[in-house]
Amino acid sequence: MTSRSLLRRSHGRCFVPLLLVLATAPTTLAAQDTVDVLITGGRVYDGTGAAPREAALGIRGERLVFVGPVPANTVARQRIDARGQIVTPGFIDPHTHAYEGLPRLGLERRRNLSSLMQGITTVVLGADGRGPLEVKQVLDSAEALGLGTNTYALTGFGTVRSRVMGNSSAPATPAQRATMRALIATAMQEGAYGVGSGLFYVPQTYARTDEVIDVVSAARPFGGVYDTHQRDESSYSIGLFASTREAIRIGCESGLTTNIGHIKALGVDLWGSADSVLAIMREARARGCPVVADQYPWTASGTGLSAALMPRWAQAGGRDSLRLRAADATLRARLLADMRDNLRRRGGDSTLLLIDGTIDAVPYLGKTLKQVAAESGQPAVETALDLVLRGIDMGVASFNMTEPDIETFMRDPFVMTSSDGSDGHPRLFATYPRKIRRYVLDKPVISMERMVASASGQVAATYGLADRGVLRAGAFADVLVFDPAEVREEATYTEPRKLASGMRWVFVNGRAAVANGTATNVMAGKALRRR
Repeated sequence: MTSRSLLRRSHGRCFVPLLLVLATAPTTLAAQDTVDVLITGGRVYDGTGAAPREAALGIRGERLVFVGPVPANTVARQRIDARGQIVTPGFIDPHTHAYEGLPRLGLERRRNLSSLMQGITTVVLGADGRGPLEVKQVLDSAEALGLGTNTYALTGFGTVRSRVMGNSSAPATPAQRATMRALIATAMQEGAYGVGSGLFYVPQTYARTDEVIDVVSAARPFGGVYDTHQRDESSYSIGLFASTREAIRIGCESGLTTNIGHIKALGVDLWGSADSVLAIMREARARGCPVVADQYPWTASGTGLSAALMPRWAQAGGRDSLRLRAADATLRARLLADMRDNLRRRGGDSTLLLIDGTIDAVPYLGKTLKQVAAESGQPAVETALDLVLRGIDMGVASFNMTEPDIETFMRDPFVMTSSDGSDGHPRLFATYPRKIRRYVLDKPVISMERMVASASGQVAATYGLADRGVLRAGAFADVLVFDPAEVREEATYTEPRKLASGMRWVFVNGRAAVANGTATNVMAGKALRRR
């Protein structure tokens, strides 16, 4: 049964018990004497949302051969005593930028230690509509060079619109739509698991709803997910509620499962709105439109300075067009007024921390926009505009969410875990240990079985990642063994690249990428292709 049919049948009922469908295979196979790895004594959370149990795991090659009692006559080449430890499937990150730029990334980025040391064994490629169109070429090349973690691809609405239309703000013509549809269909045929979009970002934001539906519908014969950084997570344009309905409509009319990426209520105008967003999603499922979401457990989002503050009308046509508008006195006044309102939405200049950029950005990194403005002797928005016009468009951590909203979204059974990991923000190195430590063990907000399912089996079911995300005989041996007393994030907003603690063993396709808490530099990841 596909994740789409599970969602359609479930309507408003809890998703996690339905994941038990994925684990109905027998938990033991006929004994065949030798296993490569035998893990015993651990507390096993199998990824389905079921209660934990004590069980042994046998790994032979890249697969699990049993989960349960150790078959008679079993001989193990390697034994791991997991007493006092937690054993789970490897985590699957459905919204991250860890592998953005494959296959051109260097060895260290392809090794992906920032993910592995969190327990992430599979990552998505193509969040926010930036996925490849030449899916086969990208996956084949990356796999040949070596991958530390598994990866699966979404093709990109943003990529296809940019290729066909550049930065144009015009509506797509019928011929342009047809070209985009053909490119999407080819990418799906080559193994993409769905289509990603980032309608908040230029030039995707210029596409009307009907254009997006028309183009994304090319994926309908192949199935999969419509994954979106929705048009408005705040009150920038159509507003959070209308944007959520638009995202669901696009997925539903395209015949795909909608996943609302990094779901949030962003900015002072929308704080306290999590329940209302979840109600919109429940209503959609009740009428047969499958919709889920993913979320990271941080109060600061991450984006670019221009994306955070610049109105979209000013960015049409690219940077040269922006410079011309900024040089016009009337348009400049309108631009600055819109920027002031956008800064207000995000909580003011003290809430924007400059975190990542080119060499020209180094003098500003680690400072708030308020601090940089004070040093420049200009108001905050004038300072930001000057930086962007000079080509210094830095990444920002924008502190614009509240703990109550984060916890409300987290408790919903249709909300998965993701990192949205990107350079300069600690979520690239620390999301999953942070959620375990802060929201499972210390508060707690959710149970460990819910945390594990939201980060493994539920993601695999939603995207159709075969034999991933669950611990059962025959599944791929993506397995974690971690210490609940030691697991925690180490990265911070001022030191965002510190590796997480607590993962003792991380197996990727049966090979130890982390052994006794130390990275082995094994490149055991696979490029996954939708069947």
